[in-house]
Amino acid sequence: MPFDINQLNNLDYDSAEPLLADYIDGVVEQFAKSPEGEAYAQEHPEFGGWIATFTEMSYIYEGFTLPKMTKADAQIVMEHILPRKLTLMHRSEAEDAISELVAFWNFLKREYNFRSAGAIATYLAKIEGKFTDWMFDPAKGGMAKSFITSGMQAGFDMTSEEGIAAFQKAYNQQILREEPNNL
Repeated sequence: MPFDINQLNNLDYDSAEPLLADYIDGVVEQFAKSPEGEAYAQEHPEFGGWIATFTEMSYIYEGFTLPKMTKADAQIVMEHILPRKLTLMHRSEAEDAISELVAFWNFLKREYNFRSAGAIATYLAKIEGKFTDWMFDPAKGGMAKSFITSGMQAGFDMTSEEGIAAFQKAYNQQILREEPNNL
């Protein structure tokens, strides 16, 4: 059965949720078989993670589907949803995000002629120098992400229970030291 890029359009979340994982696998596979995907794979043999994350987070948090996505929708995902909901441990984890997504949106433009695909690819290219900073900006994250990011910036190993506990203790001690000044 051929891949249906429009499969999630006009479905409510309960109907789409069981289809989402297969849809994401299908769209990554379509990209991988495309000229854009093959060219991208030459320099980045392990790819698809950012396409999958972008597609999943777009749908789960805002109901955005690839065929109907606008540049404004992509901005919401890149500037707010991903930095708030996704915690990376190392800046290097974000290095290939923009190049992968630009290649993907160029594929969607050529293959499916999506109305906003060119504008989205152009927008993504323009944020290449900013995206990694957004992903590590504690102000863009939720409470848990801000805590993890702050601990990492303070030099704690936030990948272990011991590191998290040590940062939590140091953080709480800092709050207690500052509390008399706040009264």
